[in-house]
Amino acid sequence: MSGWQMYPNHVWLADGDHAVLLLVMGLPERGVLGGTVVQEPEAAAALLARIVDTHGCPATLRSIWDPLFEELNAAAREAVRRAGCPKPVGVIDPDDFFWALDTGNAATRALRDPNAATLEDTVIALETWLHAPARTSAGTGAAQRFGSLTIDAHPCEGPGSDPQDFLPDDRAWGSRTPPRGPS
Repeated sequence: MSGWQMYPNHVWLADGDHAVLLLVMGLPERGVLGGTVVQEPEAAAALLARIVDTHGCPATLRSIWDPLFEELNAAAREAVRRAGCPKPVGVIDPDDFFWALDTGNAATRALRDPNAATLEDTVIALETWLHAPARTSAGTGAAQRFGSLTIDAHPCEGPGSDPQDFLPDDRAWGSRTPPRGPS
């Protein structure tokens, strides 16, 4: 079983509206398992149900936390539970997490580049991106990360949704303190 990192993000449309993108990455294999444009939380649930059908249950299921994605994250987790999977727990290696962040940011940039005017344009751009030649596993340096998420982003869910308690470097959720040194 592999770990899954969900990556929800906003893609802004040319008219100032936005679409919500959800990607699911498989780790440590570093592959994109699937993606969808989410208008309703049920779309996130359907994507996770399809991924469970194809790849089996995840050992770990993490998500980027943002209060705007609370319903999306809850629906996705519920779909995994309904598929009969045990509660996914565990940690994701920090390098794998940063790869997932870089990949999600690259997808967001690619969908934004064509300057999509409609939701349908975004769906087409996402399908094109998902079926493009495989992306490399090389990530950019932490200082060069782009997009709405940063190196200090929380790879966990927020209050009320089944929180993941620790960041990849074992800092407590919400903590901005440096990681513990060797004991």
